[in-house]
Amino acid sequence: MLFDISARKFRRWAEPKQKKPKVSFNKLLPYEVDAIVNAAFLPQNLGKPLSHIFVYGHNTGAFHASLTTVYRYLKAEDLVKPFQPRKKTRKFVSIQDLLKNFSVIVYDGCCFRTESGINVWSIPVLLLPYRYLLHIGHAIGGVSSEDIKNAVAQAFLNIPENFKDILAAFSDRGSAMKANDTVKFLNGTLEIPTFFGRPHTPDDEGHIEAFNKTSKYHRDAPVSYQTVSDVLNWLVVFKDTYNNEPHSGINYVTPAEAFAGKKEEILQKRKENLIAANLRRLNAHRNAGLEVAIR
Repeated sequence: MLFDISARKFRRWAEPKQKKPKVSFNKLLPYEVDAIVNAAFLPQNLGKPLSHIFVYGHNTGAFHASLTTVYRYLKAEDLVKPFQPRKKTRKFVSIQDLLKNFSVIVYDGCCFRTESGINVWSIPVLLLPYRYLLHIGHAIGGVSSEDIKNAVAQAFLNIPENFKDILAAFSDRGSAMKANDTVKFLNGTLEIPTFFGRPHTPDDEGHIEAFNKTSKYHRDAPVSYQTVSDVLNWLVVFKDTYNNEPHSGINYVTPAEAFAGKKEEILQKRKENLIAANLRRLNAHRNAGLEVAIR
């Protein structure tokens, strides 16, 4: 014994065994990291949300990684714009109950102010749970019952027949929405049951409220509108833009893809891509002589 240390322990201390470095089996390979970073600088991805880069990788085959993995590597390169999410204080109650058994159309009015002094109101009609923009109508000065009826009727023409038997309408309690003429038209002519959110509770209509904010503050939206025509032109452009951009509420597929019934196929393909990519990384790490830690 030397200093109360056994000879065996002393030898291990004096001549420690060399440990192989460990690496997670699904750690991205260097070329994949480069592909993620390079994708952020492509012209079509500049200034767009992180989800666009994630979808770009899967669609082009440049890389296959989860959204959080893409975020982590871009964050390490200081390429992610800081964002502080706002905490929600209320839950969506009524609309979620409806979505358990129905497809739901939601509609509202959103004011666009022009420099000519004329207010233009957009009247979007969304189909949930697909977040698909069926139609976006408009009104000048204010929204009447007739404007709501026209917008919903036009949107109704774009709904496939197999959806119409399980369709419900949901809106806030604005005067145009709960007007007798509006309710009679929806319940009678279109045979759509109508439901309303709680008074003074915009969170109950969170889907359409979020859409209105997106339509006004989208990255491609004009800073200001000179005339009524400028607003109407933007609404036409925005419908196609919105329906063909990945949406966080439907697992980053586009509303158009979800409406066409392609959501599950796309998500399954992404899952298979991630599994295949993880296997490639695992084999590459093992071939490099690294000890792999599988969680």
